[in-house]
Amino acid sequence: MLVQTIAAWLLLAGLAGAAAASAEVRREEAGPALPQGLQLEWNGTLTQGEDGTVTITGAVKIVWRDTRIQADRLLLRERRYVEAEGNVLLVWGKSRIFGRRMSYDLETERGVIEDALGQTLDDYLFWAETAEKIGDDKVRVTAATVTTCSQPVPYWSFAVSSATIHIDHYARMWNVRLRAGPMPLIYLPYLVWPVRPDRAPGLLTPDLHSSQSRGQMISQALFLPFGRSADLTLEGRYYTEAGFGGGGGLRVIPNRSGRLDADAFFINDKVYAAQHGGDGNRYQVRYRQEQRFLNGFRMVADIDEISDPDYLGDYKRDLNVSSTPQTLARLEFSRNGPWVSMNVREVRRELLSSGQVQQALPEVEWRGRSRRLGRTPLYLSFEASGASIQQFAQASPSRPPFDPDYLRGDLFPTLSLPWSPTPWLDLTPQVSERVTYYTQRQTPGPTGRVVEDRSLSRSLPAYGLEIVGPKLSRVFAAERSPRRYKHTLEPRIRYGYAESFDEADEILLYDEVDRVNGAGEQVGYALVQRLFAKRPRAAEPEPAGDAERDVVPDAGRAERSPEAAPGSRPGPVPPAAGEPVEIAQLEISQSRSFERDISRADVDGDGQDETSRFSPILVTGRFNPGSAVSLDLRSRYDILFDQVQDVSLSGTLQHAINRLRFSLVYDNGLGLDPATGQERDDSSQLRLTDGVTLAGGRVAFNVDGSYLTDPPEGTSHFPDQRFQLQYSTQCCTFFLERLTRDFATTEDRRELYFRLDLRGVGKVLSSTF
Repeated sequence: MLVQTIAAWLLLAGLAGAAAASAEVRREEAGPALPQGLQLEWNGTLTQGEDGTVTITGAVKIVWRDTRIQADRLLLRERRYVEAEGNVLLVWGKSRIFGRRMSYDLETERGVIEDALGQTLDDYLFWAETAEKIGDDKVRVTAATVTTCSQPVPYWSFAVSSATIHIDHYARMWNVRLRAGPMPLIYLPYLVWPVRPDRAPGLLTPDLHSSQSRGQMISQALFLPFGRSADLTLEGRYYTEAGFGGGGGLRVIPNRSGRLDADAFFINDKVYAAQHGGDGNRYQVRYRQEQRFLNGFRMVADIDEISDPDYLGDYKRDLNVSSTPQTLARLEFSRNGPWVSMNVREVRRELLSSGQVQQALPEVEWRGRSRRLGRTPLYLSFEASGASIQQFAQASPSRPPFDPDYLRGDLFPTLSLPWSPTPWLDLTPQVSERVTYYTQRQTPGPTGRVVEDRSLSRSLPAYGLEIVGPKLSRVFAAERSPRRYKHTLEPRIRYGYAESFDEADEILLYDEVDRVNGAGEQVGYALVQRLFAKRPRAAEPEPAGDAERDVVPDAGRAERSPEAAPGSRPGPVPPAAGEPVEIAQLEISQSRSFERDISRADVDGDGQDETSRFSPILVTGRFNPGSAVSLDLRSRYDILFDQVQDVSLSGTLQHAINRLRFSLVYDNGLGLDPATGQERDDSSQLRLTDGVTLAGGRVAFNVDGSYLTDPPEGTSHFPDQRFQLQYSTQCCTFFLERLTRDFATTEDRRELYFRLDLRGVGKVLSSTF
């Protein structure tokens, strides 16, 4: 019945607006019986009584200060009291109320509307038996329904016996029934809810989750905003098996070039204490900050600290987070100049499996990009760094403690001479030398490595030559077609010599500076094929205008639409310029060492390794014909086994309603397993992520998972599966997720997660089963 009444009001308002537009409109400024400053428009009859009462029948509109009133019949008494009937519309500020009958006082700007339909902040709608304007930004309603849905039967709504709505502040509601369609779900005797475009402090909706080892969980969060650029969220959790825990998160935007995010959580885990002993105190602290300065420097802080290696697997649902093998703490200042980049950082890295800690406090690094030296044909690039490095590994009965604390300085300049005698041939000779100094070294001891306070100097000169060519190419173009293709064939040869270092075993390994990637003479050769396409450049789309949504009728607002100038005609469209794009590449490469074996394998299984100075043959390929398709291929061919060693294929396929990402890895299992001494089996792994959107984006279905043909013991063939379904309407979003995880190294998970978000309200339900 209510829906039919609203529809009838809307129809009558449209007819009244059409009649007012087609007939002559009469206007009268303030007269003897009208308040000064009141503007009056009407289409009908106007009568004035002896006592000054003005009665207008027909479409009428009055404007008083910043308030507008429209109705089919209006009576004005004592120059201030308004009685209006039929298609009544009251508009002020960001609010408008439509109803059947209204009593209004122009002096106090207060009034009551019967059978009201209202709209505030362009989002919140309500209909009520009565709606009373009790202030410039306050409305009191009785027997009302509040929602942000514009459907005749809203998907969700709050039904209340009475409510006071303070626009841009809060709504205080009594006897609240949260309904899904016509069905009541939750009853609350009293509720305070923010009705404002800005963020408001208050308790968030509780979350209900479950864990197979920690039991059922309920969490309650308190949100505290500090202006427009900072907020704090405090959270308390209770697990039926693990106990109580709590934490919080802080977000700050100090300026337009900076951002800070920090969160922490602590719990006295009774389950963990029973399994591993100790007090069961477990925690995680994370800090993220980025800031750009006017002098060109950029600061990044990335700090992550956890209490134990099992914490992430027990409390994090995201596989990428829960399977992280290390924690990292980093504070870095960087600046990129026209030639030289500078980085000053402090880094602390802890391996969760072994407890080994590595840190540089601090490290200063300079990198110089290749730059021509004056007018000479020489180009110089360099790397230079200085660091104070500490490492720590826990002692064991068979291993002494390992805790070096030393200084390291490194300089790595490179001189090159690029030369192209012909367009089809490029020659680039280069020389380099890496000089590194350490204040400590390591030596083998009877029970393990021993750190000695003796300095160590290393000098690694190297030279090389890169030849690209002869480059062959051919252009293919179909007759009368704007598309053209160019195929190039580029042989490449890289010859290099690097000095060996006899004391390499005494270097304390920290990062890539300390590692020697091959010594002696070595040559690499490759055949590269590239395919280019010349296609018209896509035209930039014209920006679309924003549409305004009005639910309550407003006859005083004119609809606007862009129109072309009279007599104008669209001009000729210039042809789009062509641009070359590389759409495919295939490279086959191999290396050969002249001084040492670089391939080794037990081919016959007799314990005797066969060796070769040739590396496996590498095949890499890339295919990107457009934004909808992207494929990458990697493969190795083992020359000792004379078989393909492994193949990986990954890519992305996109469509208007679908986006598919996949990766397929095949391992031939060549050789013996070093742990068991048995032959390794073939194995394959498929990772698939697919997202489908339907019904104009309202329905989204996502699949993310992997498949193993030969999983480790304790791991399923489908170790990670995630199915997500999301349905979005104009005023609410339903999200459903099914998660299954079966890894030997983490807790098995079987979870069904559900979340409900309401427009203008936020998350009202979040639960895991």
